[in-house]
Amino acid sequence: MKNALLRLREARASLSAAEQQIARYIIDNPEEAALLTVRELAQRTFTSPSSVVRVCRSVGFEGYKELRRALVAELAALGDSGRHAEAELSPDDSAREVVDKVTRKNIQSLTDSQRLLSPEVVEACAHLLDRSRCVLLFGLGSSLLVAHDIYLKLLRLDKPCVVNDDWHSQLLSARNATPADVGIAISYSGQTAEVIECMKALKANGVPTIAITRYSPSRVAELADYKLYIAANESLFRNGAMSSRIAQLNAVDILYTAYASLHYEDTLRALTRTHVYKPTPSADIGP
Repeated sequence: MKNALLRLREARASLSAAEQQIARYIIDNPEEAALLTVRELAQRTFTSPSSVVRVCRSVGFEGYKELRRALVAELAALGDSGRHAEAELSPDDSAREVVDKVTRKNIQSLTDSQRLLSPEVVEACAHLLDRSRCVLLFGLGSSLLVAHDIYLKLLRLDKPCVVNDDWHSQLLSARNATPADVGIAISYSGQTAEVIECMKALKANGVPTIAITRYSPSRVAELADYKLYIAANESLFRNGAMSSRIAQLNAVDILYTAYASLHYEDTLRALTRTHVYKPTPSADIGP
C-alpha cells in the first residue's frame, strides 16, 4: 500500500508554496480530501488542478485519482494511528513530559519508516552487499555515526568495508572505487553537498549505490540505484538529529540482518568467532 499521508508529510518541505498548501490541506483533512475531485480540491486550496497533479506526482502517484484511492485505503487500514499527534516541547515541560514526547517522536519515526521501506529493495540491497568486493560508507555528522555502526556490524562478519571520518578521504575512496564495490550513502536531508560529490564520483566509476535517506525529492535519492527510505518527525530540535538518527540506525539494522541471513550458519560462526569475551571478576577479589 502506498502511504499517501506519510509521503505528503515527508515531501512537504520540498514543495512550492502553493503545493505545500495542497499537501497541508490533505494532511489536515484526509477524510474530506478523499471525497473531493481534483477541481474541488484546487478550489478549497485556492490553487489549480495542475498544481494538485504536480503534488501527486512528486510523491509517487500518477495523479489525484490514484492518490485518493491510496488515501482511502490508508485511512481504512490505519485509522487514527495514521495521524501524527503533534507534541512539541515547551519550556515548562517536566522531565516526565520530555521523556514521553521524545519517546513518542522516536517511535513514530520507526513506525513511519517501516511503512516506507520496500522489502523488495531491502532484499536487493542485501544481495548487492553479498556480491560486492568491498562496502564503502559515506556520511557526515550524525549520519557518520550511523556509518560507523554498520561498519562494526560488517566487520564482525569479515565483510570488507571502509569508513572514513574525513570527507576528503571519503571522496578519494569514491574515486578509487570500482563496479565490484558498493557504496552506501547516508544522508537524512538528501542534500548534503559532500555526500553528493562522493556519489557523483561513484556514479562516474559505475559503482552501484544505496542511499539511506528521507522520502523526499533530493539529489542523493536521484543519484542512488537503491533507496532505503526513512521518515523522521524532527520538529522538536531539528539540529539535534534525533528521530532521524534512530530511523537511520533502524534501516542499518534491517539491511545488516537481511545480509547476514543470506548465510545464516556462516553468520553464526562468524559472530561466535569475533565475540570479545570479557573476564568475570573473581568472587574473592575485594572492592
